[in-house]
Amino acid sequence: MPCDQALRLTSIGLASVSFIGLVLGASLPGWLMFLTASALMVTLLRTGPVNAITSVVRPVPLSATTWNILVLSGFLGFWIDSLWISGDLLASGIHFLLVLMVIKLFNLQHRRDYVHLYAISLVAILAAASRTSDLWYVPVFLAYLLAGVWTLLLFQLTKDTAVPSADLPRRLEPLESYSGVTPKLFWMANGLAAATFGLTLVMFFVIPRVNAGLYQKGYGENVRTSGFSDTVDLGSIGPIKRDRSVVMRVELPDRPTHEVGHFYVRGMAFDRYDGRSWANQLAHRRNLSEDSPEMFTLRGSKSHQLLSRGAALHQHIQLEPLDTPVLFAAPFAESVHGKFPAVQSDINGALYLPFPSSTRIEYTAVSRPNTISPDDSRPQPITYPESFLRHFLQMPVQSDRIAKLARDISESKQTVYEKAVAIQEHLSHNYQYSLDAPLAAQAHPLEEFLFVRKTGYCEHYATAMVMMLRSVGVPARLVTGFLATEWNEYGNYYVVRQQDAHAWVEVHLPQSGWVMMDPTPADGDSLAETLPAWHRVQSLLDSARLRWNRFFVQYSAADQLAVVRDIQTGGVSVRLWTLDSLASFLKPLTAAFEAGMSHLTGGYLTPVGTLVALLLAGCGAMAWLVWARPWKWPRRAAGAAGDEQVIVQLYRRTLRQLERRGLRKPAAMPPLQFIRIIQEEWSTASTAVACITELYCRARFGRVPLTTEELHHARETFKQLRSLSRS
Repeated sequence: MPCDQALRLTSIGLASVSFIGLVLGASLPGWLMFLTASALMVTLLRTGPVNAITSVVRPVPLSATTWNILVLSGFLGFWIDSLWISGDLLASGIHFLLVLMVIKLFNLQHRRDYVHLYAISLVAILAAASRTSDLWYVPVFLAYLLAGVWTLLLFQLTKDTAVPSADLPRRLEPLESYSGVTPKLFWMANGLAAATFGLTLVMFFVIPRVNAGLYQKGYGENVRTSGFSDTVDLGSIGPIKRDRSVVMRVELPDRPTHEVGHFYVRGMAFDRYDGRSWANQLAHRRNLSEDSPEMFTLRGSKSHQLLSRGAALHQHIQLEPLDTPVLFAAPFAESVHGKFPAVQSDINGALYLPFPSSTRIEYTAVSRPNTISPDDSRPQPITYPESFLRHFLQMPVQSDRIAKLARDISESKQTVYEKAVAIQEHLSHNYQYSLDAPLAAQAHPLEEFLFVRKTGYCEHYATAMVMMLRSVGVPARLVTGFLATEWNEYGNYYVVRQQDAHAWVEVHLPQSGWVMMDPTPADGDSLAETLPAWHRVQSLLDSARLRWNRFFVQYSAADQLAVVRDIQTGGVSVRLWTLDSLASFLKPLTAAFEAGMSHLTGGYLTPVGTLVALLLAGCGAMAWLVWARPWKWPRRAAGAAGDEQVIVQLYRRTLRQLERRGLRKPAAMPPLQFIRIIQEEWSTASTAVACITELYCRARFGRVPLTTEELHHARETFKQLRSLSRS
C-alpha cells in the first residue's frame, strides 16, 4: 500500500477512534452521531482503492469562503446550545467539536487540513476521558495510541520524500525506500506504539491522580435509590427490586471463601410509623470524631459499650454515586476509614456524608454485631427510659386485630427474645413472598397484608413484625439496606445491586442491645434468576472493572508511596535472597579451599590467612581476564559474518545510487552481468561498481573473509561513485 493512501486511512482511523470514545463516554444527540458516522464512512469510501466508489463519493466542491461560513455557523450553534438547549458548556463544546470534525472530513484537500483533523481528534479523545472512568476506555485509548503513532510516522515520511539521500546520515536508509508500507515500517511503527504505551504507564505511576479537574463532571447521573431518606413510604422499596443496577461492591478480607452466604448491608433505621409510611424522628446528625487522618470512629454510650459484642468484621466497600448521603456497612459499624471531609451519624446508628457524592467512592468499615447474651434467655424484669419507649413502642391508630394476633402468638413465651423469635417464625412460615402484591394503594396496607392477602414483600414483613412486637411491649425498629447474595468468585467480593434492596427488623434485648432479625421468607427475597451461561464472563469483567477503578482511577499519592515501599521491600528481599544463595553456593568451595590450604600449610592457616588467600586468588583471576580477554577469542568467526553484512549493505546502497541515476538492476539479473550494462550505459562508474561487486560476490557467495583494507577501499570507492554525475 502506498504511504499516501496509508496516511489517509490512518487519519480517518484516528478520527473514528476519538468519535467512538465520545459515543461511549458522552450522551450525544442521535442526529449528530448519525451525521459524524456518515461523514467518516463517506471519507473512508473516498479513500479506498475502488475507483467506482471513489468516483461516486467525490469531495464537496465548495469554496474556502463557504467552509468558513459553515464553521462560523457551527460556532454560533455552540453558544445557542450552551445557553438554551443543553445548558452545559462541556456538552456544547463536544457537540461543536463533532461539527468541526464533519466539516473537516468533507474538506480534506491539503496537509494543513489533516493537521486540523489531528488536533480535533486529540481534543475529542481528551473530552471522552473527562466524561468517563470506565474500563472500556483502555482499548479505545490503545487504539488511538496505535493510530496516532502510525499517522504521525506516515505524515513525516510523506512530507520528506523529496529530500535527497545524500543529506541523510550514513546509517539511515533514504526515505524513498518507504514508498509503500513495508514489513520493516510495519514493525517499526508498532514498536514505537508499544514503547509509547510503556512510557505512558511509567508516567502514570510517577504522576498520581487528582480527585477533580477543570472539565471533570463525575461519572454520570447518580443512581436513584429508595428507602434511604428521613421518610419512606410503605411499598417504595418493592419497585426498585426489579432493577439490576450495581450499587456497591463489598470485599470481606477477614471472611474465608467457604463461609460466603447472605450478607446484610445496613443503611438507615426508622422509629415512627403512621400507618402508611416510616419516619426517622431521631435523624439529628453529629460529626464523628477523627481519631487519626481519615479514620472516623462511632462513639456509643457507656452502657452500649458494655454489651456483648461479636467479632470485628472488616469491609472494603466501593460505593457507586447515589442520590443519598448514606454510607453503608454491615451492622453495627464502629469506624469508617476514607477520604471524606467529614462523616456524620444519627442516634439510630446510620452513617452519612455531608452531601451525596457525585463520584464513585471507596472506604473501609469495621463492624461488630451484638451477640445474644445468656441473660436474655432467662425471665427478668425489663425497665426502659421513658424517652426510649416513646420512640420504639410508638404505634399508629389501628384495629386491635394486629395486637390480638401478636398476643396469641407470644402469650406462652416468657422472655423478650422468645417472643421475637415466635413472631418472626409465624410471619416467615405462614405468608408468601411476592412483588406483585398491590398493597401500597390500600388504606390500611398492613392489615390487608396480615389478614386478607397474606402476600407481600420485605417491607410488609418487617413492618408487621415491628408493629406486632411493639403491641406486646418489645422495643423494635425497621431497618433498610441491602441483602447481598451475588458473590464474584474472581474478585472475591459481593456485588450489591438495586434488586438486593431489603428491609428487616432490629429488636432491643435488655442485655444484648439491638439484635437484627429477618421475618421475610428465606427464599422469598432472593430474586436470583437462572444465570445465563455467560454469567462467568460478566463476573470476570466486573472484577476487572473493580481493579481498574482501584489501581487506575483512584490511584493517588498514597498509593504511589505504597508502590514505592513495595518495590523497596521487594528489592531488599531479592538482595537478601541473592546473598544467601551465593553464600550457600560458595560454601562447599570455601570449605574445600580451606581444607586444601590447611593440608598444604600443615594446619597452620588461620581464618585471616584464608581471607588473604581468597583475595589474592581473586586478584589473580581478574588480572588474567584483563590480559587474556577470553570473551574476544571467538570473535574471528563473528567478525567474518560482520564483514559480510557490511559489504552486503554497501552493495545495496550502490544499487540504490545507480537506480537514482536511471540504472535499475532487474531482480533476476546476476551481479556480474549488471556490470556489463553499467559499462555500456555509464562507463565512468563501471570501475567503482565492478570493484564493489567483486568484493560483494567474494564475501556473499565465496564465503571469503574480507580484510580491513578491502572494506576501507570499498567505502572509498562508494564515495567516489556518489560524487560522479551522469549526463
